[in-house]
Amino acid sequence: MPTAKVIVRHSSDCRDRRKGSDWRKCDCRKSLLVYDGTTRKNGRLANRVVSAETRSWTKAEQAAQDWLDQFDPEKQELKSLRAEKERKQTRIEDAVALYLADMIARLGDHGTVAMARSLLGHVDPDTKAVTKNGHLFDFLDRQVPRPTFLAELTSPLLTKWRSSWTFGSDLTARQRWSMVKGFFTFCESQGWLDDSPARKIKPLRAAKGNRTAVFTDDQYTKILSTIMAYQPENVPAATRDNWQRRLTTFLELLRWSGMDLIDAVQFTPDLVDNDGVLRYRRQKTGVLATVPLPDRLVVLLRDVPPERDTIGPEQPFRQRDCTVDSDTRTWARRLEAMFALAGIHEVRTDHRVRKPHVKMLRDTFAVWHLRNGAKLHTVSKMLGHAKTETTEKSYLPWVKELEQAHIEDARKALANLPKEPLGAKVVTLASRA
Repeated sequence: MPTAKVIVRHSSDCRDRRKGSDWRKCDCRKSLLVYDGTTRKNGRLANRVVSAETRSWTKAEQAAQDWLDQFDPEKQELKSLRAEKERKQTRIEDAVALYLADMIARLGDHGTVAMARSLLGHVDPDTKAVTKNGHLFDFLDRQVPRPTFLAELTSPLLTKWRSSWTFGSDLTARQRWSMVKGFFTFCESQGWLDDSPARKIKPLRAAKGNRTAVFTDDQYTKILSTIMAYQPENVPAATRDNWQRRLTTFLELLRWSGMDLIDAVQFTPDLVDNDGVLRYRRQKTGVLATVPLPDRLVVLLRDVPPERDTIGPEQPFRQRDCTVDSDTRTWARRLEAMFALAGIHEVRTDHRVRKPHVKMLRDTFAVWHLRNGAKLHTVSKMLGHAKTETTEKSYLPWVKELEQAHIEDARKALANLPKEPLGAKVVTLASRA
């Protein structure tokens, strides 16, 4: 019959070491003297010593009882049932909170985490309270009764949720579904689910074709020329006097750096070295982007004129008492007004028609470089993509266009190749009868 007894293993400097292994009151490490009929010493069954991993006698006694319980089938079954019950009572809010915390630990609090919050919900990591509904909690709040536990998110319920999505793009919906599957895979890894309910649902498909719209050279020239006609209303003289040069600098920064809007808003002059090379880490991913800038843009960035309440030369595109998000929205409105003044009211891709947007300047930057012979790896580094596969996937039509141009150049070179090898004797092989 298995037995377990708590003993103390006194340290060499313990004042109570002479009081024996049954002394409970010292702070030395505790161990278990166990017998399970499997250990032999000198050919005989014997006890063995197992660390209790504690200095508390009370906790060591509990460890001894836990060790004995493993030999009791009824207690093991009860323990299993209790664990199963606790597992099924994992709250959805708790699961989302830990998933987001894990994402932040792995990726940093960047754009991917923001996307996850928008999809699943904003959950306070300490209180586990929902501070702002995402798509998931919006959907759950409409259900009667409202699901509380993770185990209640069944495949039929997830199918119903997914069918309610109204994303403007089938590609966006497919990307969000991949994130949902990632969330449930995480829940499996935590032991909260035996099987992901998302695994049983068929994946979403996205139609093939180009989805990226860019400004043509003529359109960009029109946007630049529009700045002179774009007059701000109800602003102080300090803003009005510097308006055109300030907008020109910001527009040119976006066009020739490939920065996302939020990165351009947070631009600081020290990011550009003496050789005119811009180096910054993207807010979305934390990946380093390295971009050589045109000389004219470097000159503009050396002296960005202020407007009212500008923080100063150290952050020329931000205003005091404003958050980064509010500054970003301000610049987005200004640029969209310039697109409209330039007569650009819609852009078309293979899949949809939409209004011109600020990210088109980043896409224009990438496509212009690809069309002008830059290597895919170079464009990827300038965009701050972690993998060239990301760049290729985003700009596949122009990557193929660049590849075709390389093939045509190679064929032109081959056209100048002599019909016979230079300095070589041509040997004709006779065919066999």
